[in-house]
Amino acid sequence: MKKISTLLIMLMILISISSLAIADESEENPGEEEEYEEETDGQNETEDLDIDNDTIKEIEIMNNSLGSEIRLLQLQKAIIKNLLKGEMAVDVLKGLDYNTTSLEAILSEMKDLLEEVKTVNTSSNNSVQLFVELKSVAKNLTKHFRETIKDLLGDEKLKQIRERIKENISEELENCSKMIRNKIRQFNRNQLYKLYGIIGEANNSFVNEYLNGNISVAELKLQISKTINQMNKEKKYEIFSEIKEGNIKKKIHAKAAIEDIENKGKGKGHGKEK
Repeated sequence: MKKISTLLIMLMILISISSLAIADESEENPGEEEEYEEETDGQNETEDLDIDNDTIKEIEIMNNSLGSEIRLLQLQKAIIKNLLKGEMAVDVLKGLDYNTTSLEAILSEMKDLLEEVKTVNTSSNNSVQLFVELKSVAKNLTKHFRETIKDLLGDEKLKQIRERIKENISEELENCSKMIRNKIRQFNRNQLYKLYGIIGEANNSFVNEYLNGNISVAELKLQISKTINQMNKEKKYEIFSEIKEGNIKKKIHAKAAIEDIENKGKGKGHGKEK
């Protein structure tokens, strides 16, 4: 029974540690971020902000400027990728003598949106609200572009066009990827030092190995788990309680941010920060 209790505590610690560091290798690698192309039920998302579970999870780290910077950079990257794909699709359609005026108008709005995302002050109290609003607009524009091109071509022709388009990694996209990876590692470094502060033992060599890109977050978590596993039951429970409290505070912050957005009214537009 004692062994089972110890194992349960270790399992809870492992789950808690997983939520401390925001990124694994898939989120650090270029090209892995969401592109906001999901299907919707056809409702106007700018009139009713799309605050789904993924968005709620994303804003959990936006209780400091570095977390906000990461999420807004990821939003920038998603918009850039969609712009690149959209521009390539327009080029193909022009070569086939299609009228692309409506598609180009949507891409122009995307470009304006990208500039707006870049101007958000990540230290501002309303950076979360702006992120939610701008992400919703990005999804809505992508949906509009997809539906417009589908009306022009139909499913079969659209499939052929997609096969002709190869993703182009632009310098801007690559720079954005590098910035995201660096910011994520900075954020994780801060989280890891907090965790080591709770544990009471620090192993800077493992943190440095991670920051230098020699080991992944998953490998670092494994080493931390091994360190905790060597401690007595009371210390393990103390660590779990501390981590759990921090995670609860993070979720409370996200919930409060969502409630604040909803209280200010849904779909009242977005704009550059004054």
